[in-house]
Amino acid sequence: MDAARLRACIHCGFCLTTCPTYALRGEEPDSPRGRIYFIRAMQEGRADPTPRLVLHLDRCLTCFACETACPSGVRYRDLIEDTRAWLVQGGVGHPAIPTAATRDWIWRWFFRNILPSARSLRLMLTPLWVAERLGLRNAALRLARYAPVPWMRRSTALLPARIPAPFGGGLAGVLPARGERRMRVGFILGCVMEGFFPDLNRLMIEILRELGAEVVVPRAQTCCGALAVHEGERDLAERLARRMIRTFAGHALDTIVANAGGCGATLKDYGRLLPDDPAAAGFAAKVRDFSEVAAALLPGRPPTHEVKLTVAYQSACHLGHAQKIHAEPRALLRAIPGITLVELPEQELCCGSAGVYNILEPAFAGELGARKAAHAARLGADAVVTANPGCYLQMQASLRGLAHAPRLLHLSELLALGYGLGPVQVPASKGYN
Repeated sequence: MDAARLRACIHCGFCLTTCPTYALRGEEPDSPRGRIYFIRAMQEGRADPTPRLVLHLDRCLTCFACETACPSGVRYRDLIEDTRAWLVQGGVGHPAIPTAATRDWIWRWFFRNILPSARSLRLMLTPLWVAERLGLRNAALRLARYAPVPWMRRSTALLPARIPAPFGGGLAGVLPARGERRMRVGFILGCVMEGFFPDLNRLMIEILRELGAEVVVPRAQTCCGALAVHEGERDLAERLARRMIRTFAGHALDTIVANAGGCGATLKDYGRLLPDDPAAAGFAAKVRDFSEVAAALLPGRPPTHEVKLTVAYQSACHLGHAQKIHAEPRALLRAIPGITLVELPEQELCCGSAGVYNILEPAFAGELGARKAAHAARLGADAVVTANPGCYLQMQASLRGLAHAPRLLHLSELLALGYGLGPVQVPASKGYN
């Protein structure tokens, strides 16, 4: 790691109030500058990667709110992600330290073989899908409490409200624009998004077509490698990134559309992840978030159907802090007739999702989710809107059972209502059960 990047932090403390773990505990080791101090000490040989030290690094959500606050322009993401990769590989002269990404063999197998595949995720959930069809979902979830490891038991609270069918529904090919073609885009389905929310993917594609985009959905898509990057699994991330680049090669695309904040941040950083691959930087330069593309195509084709709701927008950290995308999702919401947009308090703080953080670090994630849900309930909005699958699952779990909880919607659902694109169910009353 370049020592100059570590020394760029001047320890001014501007990052402290925006860091979720520092906001919860108020302890320096769980702050960005505290973690940078630990990383520098390890790199300079003044400290060993002890379990206690690594614990503080694991507690980082990699939300990058500190980057937004930093007056020195420190790219904290490079420091924490490179350090996690170094630790997963065993460090320099040190035995491997069990970090969040390598806790047990079941987790390693799941993380490397199931999570990167939407098809595998849906097949894994087949028993729950069958139970749901038979009206036995709650009974099946009670049985899941006896799973052999804690992270498996915790993950059941984060499952989508409706389990998608395990077979069929695959989408691939070239979908023509409606009316004049204004852009040719490739669409990344994503592992978690397509695994848990395939209907939302289709809504986004239909919205893009309505806005004049020809949408190319290549076959054999897999994970982009974002979760692997965040957890230090650099070899896995590089393999997945190379496969993603090959999958989209040769399609003559103007833009490549990402549907999740964490995916988009990693896809746009492929040039750094794969410095030896001449195609990586070119691929990364074409990546745009769905909201960026839709907002760019919005002029001339605004939504015309009225949706009378007051909504609070929950900004995903990797969309806002990592990609600096703030205006576009809000502009899309404001363009829908009848929508009143309000802001959630503490918008800069993470909701606790952070990739797989809410599974591996449940205490911090639970507190952050409850804090965000309480803000949403007190705000009095009809709905909370997010554009990220991880935030959706975390907010769903945090709002469940909360008095006066608003509805939870995805940005694409509201846009679909605004464009009159098919049946999108919006509950008639508040309360998320």
